[in-house]
Amino acid sequence: MALIEEQGLPTGPVILDGGGREPRMYFLTPVGTAVGWEEPGTVALGLTCHVVVPQADRTTGPELHWYRLPSRLRALTLPDALHRALIKAHREREGTL
Repeated sequence: MALIEEQGLPTGPVILDGGGREPRMYFLTPVGTAVGWEEPGTVALGLTCHVVVPQADRTTGPELHWYRLPSRLRALTLPDALHRALIKAHREREGTL
């Protein structure tokens, strides 16, 4: 999220599922973002998928909870900002930045 915000852009609501073998983070983006999304290490959930949305007061885990609550109605993460942040994070992790 910091990599999105350092672009001067807001991060929309984020759901974290820290339970299970593999923690998962869900960035809520506009409808249609999954079409053509091909960022390695991520899975875009499209129209045939769903994410369980936790109750508004569920803000701690490790189970499914809000990592970042919605700040206002229809506040979503911008796909281009998320994509740039993921590319930068991957490069930092690989040491190619």
